[in-house]
Amino acid sequence: MKQITLNIGGEDRIFYFGLGFLGNLIEKSGVGMHEIDSKISENPFKWMPEIMFHSVAFGFIKQNQEIPFTAFDVADWIDADGGFDSKVVIDFFAAFRQSLVKDVPIQPEDKKKVKAK
Repeated sequence: MKQITLNIGGEDRIFYFGLGFLGNLIEKSGVGMHEIDSKISENPFKWMPEIMFHSVAFGFIKQNQEIPFTAFDVADWIDADGGFDSKVVIDFFAAFRQSLVKDVPIQPEDKKKVKAK
């Protein structure tokens, strides 16, 4: 399982990545996979805490437990930790982006050779 443990909101919390988290994020937010980057660029103040919320909440969802915090709480934790430049946010989004591309096979470029005349 793709996950990372980060200390935020005064606790070590497990943030999940992978199919379950992504499916839940897409379903609950109504945002398509191809829109995530543009949403973060357009309004990081909404989407960065929202994505982090769904990631950390997924562990509770998997265990059929009530989620003891909201996306607003996650935004408060981010603010208390120093904002978007905090190590927690930087580490989360580095892991998030890596989870989207890790183990994806890279297609070799099909370069056509130019022949001299």
